[in-house]
This record gives sequence, C-alpha cells and structure tokens, in this order.
Amino acid sequence: MKINNQLVSIGIPTYNRPEQLKNALEIITGQTYSNLEIIISDNASTNEQVEIIAREYMSRDLRIKYYKQEVNIGVLANADFVLEKSGGEFFTWFSDDDWRSPEFVQFLVDELNTKPEVGFAFCDYYEVDSNGNRVPGYPLSHLKIFKPFESSSRLFRTIMYYWQDGSLGKPNLFYGLFRRRFISSLDLKKLSGNFTHLNMDCLITFSLLQKSSVTILEEAMCTLTCGNKKHYLEGRSESSSSKERVFTKLLHFFVTQKKDKNLYLKNTQNLREKFFIQLLFIPKILFLLGKIIEKKFKLKIHKNRDLYPLNTPNGQKKSLPDITLIAMATRNVDETLQALKYSCQDIEFGQVKLLAHFKPYGLPAHIKFIRISKIKNIDEWSYKIIYELSQYIETKFALLVHADGYVVNPSSWREEFLDYDYIGAPWPMPKDNFSYRDVNGDIVRVGNSVSLRSKRLLDLPIKLNLPWEPYSGYFNEDGFICVKNRHIYKAHGMKIADIEVAKFFSHEAMIPEVKNIRPFVFHKWAGSNIEYPNFQVNK
Repeated sequence: MKINNQLVSIGIPTYNRPEQLKNALEIITGQTYSNLEIIISDNASTNEQVEIIAREYMSRDLRIKYYKQEVNIGVLANADFVLEKSGGEFFTWFSDDDWRSPEFVQFLVDELNTKPEVGFAFCDYYEVDSNGNRVPGYPLSHLKIFKPFESSSRLFRTIMYYWQDGSLGKPNLFYGLFRRRFISSLDLKKLSGNFTHLNMDCLITFSLLQKSSVTILEEAMCTLTCGNKKHYLEGRSESSSSKERVFTKLLHFFVTQKKDKNLYLKNTQNLREKFFIQLLFIPKILFLLGKIIEKKFKLKIHKNRDLYPLNTPNGQKKSLPDITLIAMATRNVDETLQALKYSCQDIEFGQVKLLAHFKPYGLPAHIKFIRISKIKNIDEWSYKIIYELSQYIETKFALLVHADGYVVNPSSWREEFLDYDYIGAPWPMPKDNFSYRDVNGDIVRVGNSVSLRSKRLLDLPIKLNLPWEPYSGYFNEDGFICVKNRHIYKAHGMKIADIEVAKFFSHEAMIPEVKNIRPFVFHKWAGSNIEYPNFQVNK
C-alpha cells in the first residue's frame, strides 16, 4: 500500500448508542491509514456510557477528539458540526452503526491522489439490518447505479441523479471520502433549509455532483445500516374506503415528487439543467409508479447468498485436519469469501485462509484473513500461486478454491485423494497437435487451478528455482505443473492423479468421462455444474 501523509478527518455524530460508538471506534482506529483525526460529536446523550466510552478511547488514542453538545441540536446540525471541527485535507462521515473495511480510507485516499480533478470518492457497499445481515430487496451491487455519476458531463450527472429512484442508493455517496475544501464549499445549513430537510444527504450529494464527478471503487468496503425498504403507497387507513386510500396515496406521492423536484431546481443555477428537470417531472412520476406496480404484482425476491442449503442432510461435519482450505482473490473478494464459507459448511478443515487486498464484510472467526497486494491480472496470480502460496500452508495439503469453484459435495470426498500430490479436474481431449502435451508429447488429461496440492509439491518450484516462462499457451500455473514441468515434478516423486481419480474429485469440462458423477469440487458453471450456487454479482 502507498504511504500518504495527508490528514484525514473522520466525523462521528452520535447520540445515546454507546455500544455502536464503541464498535465504530474499533473499526476506525483499526484503519490501515493511520494519519487520522477522529471527531466525535455527542448530541447531548442522556446515556452517560457514551461519554465514558468516548473518553476511554481518547485516553488510548490521541487522534480522537470528543465534543458534547449542551442541548440536542438535531442530527443534521450535528453532522455539520463534525465537518466544521475538522482540519484534514480529506473528510468522511461515519455513522456509529455502520462498518468499514480496514482499507477503506487508504484505498479512497490513494484513488483521489491519482485523480486530482475529482472531488470525492466512494466504493460499493451493502445495506444491512441492525444485526448486520444483508437486507433483501436492495441491489446486490451499486456499481452500475453509481456509474452515471462518474461522467465528466455535469448535465448528464444532473439528469441521471434527478431521474434515479433514491431507494437505489444515490444519497449514500454522502458517506464517501471528500476533499475537505470541496465539501466545505457547501453551506449545509442553507442547503438543508436551516437543517430541516431530512434528505440533506441527497441534497449534499446532488450539490457536489454539480461541482465534480465522483470516482467509485469496485471493492465493497462499506455497510450502511437501514430498516426494511420503504416504498411509496405504503400504509393504509382502515377508516377510509379503498378508493379513498388509493387517491390519498397517489396525492401524497405526487406532492412528495413535486417537493423533491423543487429542491433540485433550487439547488441548480444552470438553466439547461432546470429545463431538463422540469421536462422529466411527469415521466419520472410515471416511471416510479410503474416500478411500484411491478413490485406489487410481480414479486422479485433476491436470493440471500449466505443461505444456500447444505449438501449433506445429516449435518455432521467431516474432519480433514491435514488440509488448508485457501483462496487467493484477484477481484471478487466477497464472492470468494462466500465460496470459502460454503466449502466448509460441512467440513472441518485444518485451517481456512483468505488472501486478498482488502478485508471483506462478514468474515467469520474461523477464516483467517491475510492481506496481500492487489493482483493485477491472471499472470501475476499464477506466478504467486507457484512461488508464494507455499508460505501460507502449514498442513500437509492445500485445497485451492475460487469464487467460481469450490466444495459442493462433501459426501463425495475419498480418502484416496490424499495419496496424490496434485489432483484437479479432467481436461478434454485436445483438438490440435500441441495442447495438453508434456515434453514427451504425451497427452495430459488432468489439470485446473481448483485443486488439491501437497505441501511438498508447493515447495518444489522454490526449492529447485524453476524458471517462470510461457510455454505454448500454458502460462497459467496449472499448465506449469501439469504440462510444462510435469516431468520434473514426477522425477522428484510427485504423484499427479490421472483421469480415473480426478473425475471423482472435480468437474470443469463436460466430457463423457464425468457423466453421472457428483464431484467433490467443481470449477465454472458449465453443463451439470449449473446447479451449484453462483455467488458472483454482475458488476
């Protein structure tokens, strides 16, 4: 990670939630970026534990400043107060019931330093309830939602921000990292109507996008706590007729949208933008009504990716103490974590490890997180698997899995798998005269990165100082082991499983040899593999 010296101010408005404040301070003081100014504004809490916790952390961390309001000044004024007290080059708000990855500040500072023309940065995030569980009904990823706001066209940003339904998450750019001079240029008191508009976060974000685009990181390094999704047209009066209730709801919807439009008009001085906002008023109402009707008559329920059923009904865990379940994530860190969690639902591995460039949300205690530098491409990943994976393995074997390949049938485990130093998935017969052939010209029928590998096999290329170089397309690490250097590995006593064993271990290609077999692991959702859970999000 880069080392920066710019001071980052973190503002924490809080009121009567001592445990949440304690958790927030643990998260913030654990950031990998250390040059922080942490500002707590206690909004006249009646619970004395708030001040006790704040002062306890102050005594241990000189970066923390604590202020207690004499009277409750309101949530919006309290948010403005922490900004006014800040002195850093960058600033971010932190709600005391939210979560940030330890790398949150570091990554966003690095991103803004590479884009000096951009005023603020944010990342993908998750909506969670008060217990930290993902809330259904929200987007699985917000990257496409935020994409229009990265545009260099102010008019396009303005139109898209007005058009979007706020429930999709556009106001939550408020929780990004700002250049302080950029956010301080806004008069938050005036912008919020003397701190009376509860949608101040939406107005602030809109006003910021009038000045600059935002840059969005693909990493989901943030959670925002919310209740269940609220829709227009909810609630009913039992004393009125059905027709009256519908009329009242529609009228309320129209009035709310008109008020929303007027706030946008008030906060833009550009005549072209005012024209388009006026022009889009009726179409936006019709669009949102259509979405409401669609949700009412066509239920769309997102699968909770943490709740896939177990594959073995008896619930008794299989013990594999000699194996470390491990994954080295390139991009899909959260999805890789889901794959690890799914893999060990019914198996007790010796160790479980996730290697990634940031710590994802929801990491359970039994999975050890190891921070590594961000991997740029598949070639770099392959190199690290060959020459670096070994240092993280303390057991006799390693089971390497991915976001798109992991344990799916624990009952298909065979003890004979441990008789081999390498076992992967069966490969198809080649259609040319050079693919899948070793130095002797013999066809190789087993490879793949999702695989079981002995510790001694992982150590061998380091011990022998085997060179890393491309070979007839086999630049990936499984080709390095199973094809290019197969003769070297075998000469040093390494046993590589043949297709008759591998077909029970893993499936990738839907070849005749794997028909009607349920493998222990899989790789990619081809053919019969389509039945296995897909944790990946189309970002």
